[in-house]
Amino acid sequence: MSTVILSAASPELPSLQALAAVLSTELALEGETEVRRFELSTMKLAYCQGEFDCWVKTPGICRAADAEHDIVAAIHDADNLILLDAVTFGGHSFTLKRAQDRLICLLTPFFETRSALTHHGHRYATPANLFALGWLAEPDAAQAQTWLALADANAINLVAPRVGAVVVDDARREAWPGAIRAMLSSNRRPGRNIGARRVLRGALLEAARPDLGATPPARVRTAALLVGSAKPRGTSTSENLARALAARLARQGVATELHFATEFVHDGGSALIAARAIADADLVVLAAPLYVDSLPALATHALELVAKLRPPGVVSGQFMAVMNCGFPEPEQNRTALRIARHFCARAGYRWAGGLPLGGGGTVNPEIALDAQHGPVQHVKRALDAAAPPLARGEGVPPAALALMMKSAIPDAVYRVMGDLGWRYRAHRNGLRQRALRARPLDRAAARHADR
Repeated sequence: MSTVILSAASPELPSLQALAAVLSTELALEGETEVRRFELSTMKLAYCQGEFDCWVKTPGICRAADAEHDIVAAIHDADNLILLDAVTFGGHSFTLKRAQDRLICLLTPFFETRSALTHHGHRYATPANLFALGWLAEPDAAQAQTWLALADANAINLVAPRVGAVVVDDARREAWPGAIRAMLSSNRRPGRNIGARRVLRGALLEAARPDLGATPPARVRTAALLVGSAKPRGTSTSENLARALAARLARQGVATELHFATEFVHDGGSALIAARAIADADLVVLAAPLYVDSLPALATHALELVAKLRPPGVVSGQFMAVMNCGFPEPEQNRTALRIARHFCARAGYRWAGGLPLGGGGTVNPEIALDAQHGPVQHVKRALDAAAPPLARGEGVPPAALALMMKSAIPDAVYRVMGDLGWRYRAHRNGLRQRALRARPLDRAAARHADR
């Protein structure tokens, strides 16, 4: 058996480094000798820009030339993939997320149904098992639950045969070895507890529901809208949604300002200035695409910086999220909204609720939302219903949530249209249709074996 570890155990996290050492010991006791560890905190990796070139231009290969190519090749050859990370708002840190977001080249663009929802098919015949080992300084049952749910969703996406996940903390270090052994011995099938889509709908509603506490609402004067997409400006659905909501808030007398996740590519003065402007607003809106069942790496990085700038122990301001995904089902956004809620608890915001959009491909990112017609009408009506109460300091109303969760077209039709769209984009790039299912790493492994 061979194992790949994606580790975010930076020197700033000595406990996570200690956990990495315990993991290595446990793998050795299991007789695992083929272990390859990638320490992501010391690697310079590009961020996924969501352009899908690894599907429709160079199938199976990311266009960014960096160490991610080695990571993907190692995972292709491995039996087990272990994600070692500090639990960050219930999910992964941006350090690990940079690498995880770019694993989509292991999948094909074509849709199929697994565990009651739409997913992409696997590109290769033998995907690795997935294990997620998370660390917290102190016990936090809610974040641990989100971590387990995220690992299960990730495993479904990656078509992993088995999944195991656990969260440990510094309060019980003596329990680390046993927890790791239990994780590695898990025979759990991903999605085992998902019997029907209604279960996921309930989880989504729970995550999206506002939680403002007993504090009387206060009129919102300023709003910062963070576009979580890494795409160039003017080309993302998330920006389109953010601008449409900003216009509606402005009509309610709210001063709005847009910020972009790309402002956080580099740590430094400009990123801190943007984070401070976001942190000081009365209302913060995150408009982001769904990346691997959670927030994109750059959006996570931005929220990490904002959380550090917020005064500890003080609850002020409100935060809400508009999540959109390319799958037809809004339920896909359930775990990302839970992560957004954990961010609120960490950064001292009141949770104003979430608006989860399924079928984001129906929104043309390059035409203003209000100039579009057809299958986006429910999106515009949802934003119309949400803006006035948000401006009054209230949460997202149930009517807005119900409108955003509507399906503009049947899921089966969306899947057919999506598959045709991928084929058309490949054709425009001069690719043969069979190239969309290319397995370049199989050929690379065969060449290596012949040497």
